[in-house]
Amino acid sequence: MTSPAPSTPRTGTRPCPICHEPMRAEQRDGVTVDVSPHGHGIFLDRTELFQLTEAHRYKDTDFPWFDLFRREINPPRDPARQLRCPITGEPMRVIEHHGVYIDVSAAGIWLDAGELEALLNNLRLDPEYTRGVALRLSELEL
Repeated sequence: MTSPAPSTPRTGTRPCPICHEPMRAEQRDGVTVDVSPHGHGIFLDRTELFQLTEAHRYKDTDFPWFDLFRREINPPRDPARQLRCPITGEPMRVIEHHGVYIDVSAAGIWLDAGELEALLNNLRLDPEYTRGVALRLSELEL
């Protein structure tokens, strides 16, 4: 059998929408995401947010007792900031989902540092969490 061809790294192909330097590819829960070189955040292709949240849901199948004391995390938002999509260059629109403001374009999603963790935390507060994160994320019209 022949080994599969190595995947093409995404490093240097997409600029960070904040510092405009090339982002690096990084694995998170089996999903390759683009990460700002200076820790500003991550860019996810359209399906990657679904993949990450579902991976998180399956990883946390037990009901931990600390969920009883979990509080919603609401990262700050700069309403004057306008980011551009690192793929298309188009202005990204901002939507709010479970207390987290997400920058969205037709090509993907930008999450500032800490917003993915806040989104995952806040989704656990959803009483329908165990039914599947994708059901609630579909409300985002991605």
